Amino acid sequence: MAIVSIIGRPNVGKSSLFNRIIGQRMAIVDDLPGVTRDRLYAPVTVDDRAFYLVDTGGLEGAESDHPFAEIVRRQVYLALSESDLVLFVVDGRQGPNALDREVAMTLRRSERPVIVVANKIDDPKHDEAYYDAFELGFDEVIPVSAEHNRNIATLLEAIMSKLPEEEIEESDEEIRVALIGRPNVGKSSLLNMISGVERSLVSDIPGTTRDTVDSLVNIEGTRFRFLDTAGLRRKSRIDSRLEYYSTVRTYQAVDRSDVVLLVMEGTEVATDQDKRLAGHVADQGRGLVLVVNKWDLVPKDPSFGPKLLKRIKEELSFVDYAPVILVSALSGRSVSRLPEMIRSVQASRCRRIPTSRLNEMLRDILSFERMPGDGKGRYLRISYLSQVSVAPPTFVFFVNDPALATPAFERYVARQLRKMENFEGSPLRLFWRKKRSTLLSLS
Repeated sequence: MAIVSIIGRPNVGKSSLFNRIIGQRMAIVDDLPGVTRDRLYAPVTVDDRAFYLVDTGGLEGAESDHPFAEIVRRQVYLALSESDLVLFVVDGRQGPNALDREVAMTLRRSERPVIVVANKIDDPKHDEAYYDAFELGFDEVIPVSAEHNRNIATLLEAIMSKLPEEEIEESDEEIRVALIGRPNVGKSSLLNMISGVERSLVSDIPGTTRDTVDSLVNIEGTRFRFLDTAGLRRKSRIDSRLEYYSTVRTYQAVDRSDVVLLVMEGTEVATDQDKRLAGHVADQGRGLVLVVNKWDLVPKDPSFGPKLLKRIKEELSFVDYAPVILVSALSGRSVSRLPEMIRSVQASRCRRIPTSRLNEMLRDILSFERMPGDGKGRYLRISYLSQVSVAPPTFVFFVNDPALATPAFERYVARQLRKMENFEGSPLRLFWRKKRSTLLSLS
């Protein structure tokens, strides 16, 4: 997905605009300049197209003695280097000042597409005030009120018109594999061992990989495109201004992939960060393999392995369909099994169940299971079901009332589907649809 960054001087309403666009109060908003220092990011979807929106700190002047001025300036410059589009926010009622002009000069040098957002135009009677923003030298100026939701739809239309067309990477000739995980768990070493050559920089220093590295590898007749990503720290440890864009780039790599290798270290598995990453992979419908690396460093106690696998199963129960493999990138233990495991998971994502077998499963469910109800004598009735797509496998159930399909019943049906076919490593999508109606819910 493309990256859209919100940039401007302090106290012009950048965080308010960020919150308005994403639809929730995520960024800290305060009347004091300089409240936002670290970047915040969120995915935004408009008419089936998506982008990452990034909020940045307010740019101070070159002579500012603000204690965070230089830090914020560096993170904003990084934002420019990463962005596909910039929303340059100014105070529409006050008009541009010297600092706005300084920011404008920086943006012009970046040669990134820019939309000037004249914020705080709360009422049509103030509309003429925003014309002053054209003096900043950009072609498009849109007056908005982030606080009152004025002209936000117009702004979104302008954003979508300027974003680059999404590249179609679908290919029957290669499997795209993202390697993700915390810093220093051995993602780059693992890639080097799989490919047989040193394609990624390896170091004992956490965070050596800052960018997503694409590597095309041919293994036994199958082409794999590996996407090696920067490691993600826990949010409380994000002390480098590079970390937020590393997170966005990791999410972009997942978006581009078919199968994801979530790499964990043998002595520390299923951390909160691992859970967040696994959840994102599942939400995006990608295949998942849980890779426990550095197995050469774990205690030699025979009970350690079973205990660790039990913990992974308990802590990552929401992706219990994902296979787990114990490897050592240093010694090569079990690394040779990964290509075949990736191929198998990708096959699971693309697997279909014949309609005749689905109907057999439906008859079994209706015959032997007590259907969920509302407690008032109304029970769920399933008329028929169909698999409508793959990658991931997606099933639609036509029912009398989608609201009667409880989460517990959805989990039961998913288990029945997995008993019928091998969907190891792939999430399943279940839709409950009222007959002759539109899709109402997704599990």
